[in-house]
Amino acid sequence: VQIKNADVYVGGNKILKSLNWSMSEEENWAVIGNNGTGKTTFMKLIFGELIPVYGGEVRWFGNKGRISLSEVRKKISYVSAEYQSNYDHPALGWEVVASGHFSSIGLHGDVTQKQKEVAFDSMSYLGIEYLSYTPYQQMSYGEARRVLLARAMVHRASLMILDEPCTGLDIPTRETFLETMEKMSRKGTRMIYVTHRIEEIMPCFTHVLYLKNGKIFKQGRKEAMMSTKILSRALDCSITVEKNFNRYYAAIGYKK
Repeated sequence: VQIKNADVYVGGNKILKSLNWSMSEEENWAVIGNNGTGKTTFMKLIFGELIPVYGGEVRWFGNKGRISLSEVRKKISYVSAEYQSNYDHPALGWEVVASGHFSSIGLHGDVTQKQKEVAFDSMSYLGIEYLSYTPYQQMSYGEARRVLLARAMVHRASLMILDEPCTGLDIPTRETFLETMEKMSRKGTRMIYVTHRIEEIMPCFTHVLYLKNGKIFKQGRKEAMMSTKILSRALDCSITVEKNFNRYYAAIGYKK
C-alpha cells in the first residue's frame, strides 16, 4: 500500500492532512494516536471506503487510482470492535468463519465441502474449534473476536487491518487474542494494527506510525519509535516507556 499527499474529508471536515506513507510486503505496522486523531479514517482510506481529494493518491498492491470496495476486499480484511457489533446475522461459529469466503455478513448461498473444511481448519488452527456450533450471538466478546480472526484467515487476504480489536476485552482474553494474532503473523499474514495502548504491540510488528491532529507525527522502525520522548510528544502526556520480554509498556510520568 502506498499513499501520497492524501487529504481526506468526512462530513465536510478535513480529518487527514497531507498523508504520505507506504508499507512493503515484509512489514507489519502499528498505528498509535489519541482518540479523534483520525486513526479509523486512516484505516478506511487504506480499506478503500474513503478516497483522498484531488491531488492525493492511493496505490493498492501496485494499482493506482480508485478501486472498488469489492476488489479491495479480495485482498484486505478488516477486524474491529465496530464490525463485531454490526455482525447481527444469526449464524453458528463455523458459518461466520465460512462467510469469509464470500466477504459477506452471513451465508447467502451454498458452501462447498472444501470451503467448510477450510473454515473448520482455520478455527482449529486458532484453537477455537469448540465454537464451531455455538451461535455467534451467544459467544463472549473475546470468543466472537477470535471467530472474526478465523474468518479473516479464511478470506486469505494479503493484508489484515485490525482497528482497536482489543477494545472491551479483559486482560486474559486480550492476551489470548494477541497471541493468536502473533501466530497468524508467523503464518505470513501482514497486518496494520490500530491502538492507543503500546502493550498491545506484539513482537511481530516492525514499524510504528503516530497520528496527531490528522497528520503523521512520526513514523519508522519500532525500536526507534518506542521512546519516552516520542510517545510523550505524540500523546501530549508525560509517559515513560519500558521494554520487558520483547513487549513495550507505558507508565504515566517520567522516571526521576
